[in-house]
Amino acid sequence: MKKFIPAMTYEFLTPYYDSILNIIGFGHKQREKIVRLLGLKNRDKLLDVGCGTGSLLIVAKKLYPEITAVGVDIDEKILKIAKNKTQKENLKIEFIKTSADKLLFDDSSFDVVISSLVFHHLPLDVKKKTIGEIKRILKKDGQFLLVDFGKTDNPWINIFYQIVKFLRIEEATTLKDNVDGKLPILLKQFGFKTKEVSLQYLGIQYLFCTK
Repeated sequence: MKKFIPAMTYEFLTPYYDSILNIIGFGHKQREKIVRLLGLKNRDKLLDVGCGTGSLLIVAKKLYPEITAVGVDIDEKILKIAKNKTQKENLKIEFIKTSADKLLFDDSSFDVVISSLVFHHLPLDVKKKTIGEIKRILKKDGQFLLVDFGKTDNPWINIFYQIVKFLRIEEATTLKDNVDGKLPILLKQFGFKTKEVSLQYLGIQYLFCTK
């Protein structure tokens, strides 16, 4: 099975993913802001790349019941949590186990794609392949919102990065691409028209892209 970095870096933290995000302020309110940025319309097909526990898709489906919501993630354990949460909410959301750089969909399949707090886990070559895959499966003029750590003067993010690097955590290498400001450059290289939405929070960038 393809190696991956779990959502909270260590697998034993996966069951606490939602609780940890709530503690740091990246909970329901923040997810609702993100979903509203997407500008979803009825009958739109939405894909969440690296959907984790499905929280963002659940918010999207509640706000826009007529959309088709699909989530992909390579982590089987976190997808199980997502499926259980969706069943409890009695919502129709499809979850598929696959890697971000190998999206199992036809060309031009989705109107909107979101990826939240995933890209800092990905090596540079996988980042590139993932962006290429997202562009491929997006419809003409489709929208892609990339939410992740970016180049910032936020002292807490810089401290976090230095700690990760000091501890020699594998994620230090993949996170460096983000804090070096490479994400907007990569998106431009793949032909996306990109603008940064002024919703920066804790050093997290909101890059709104159009195919």
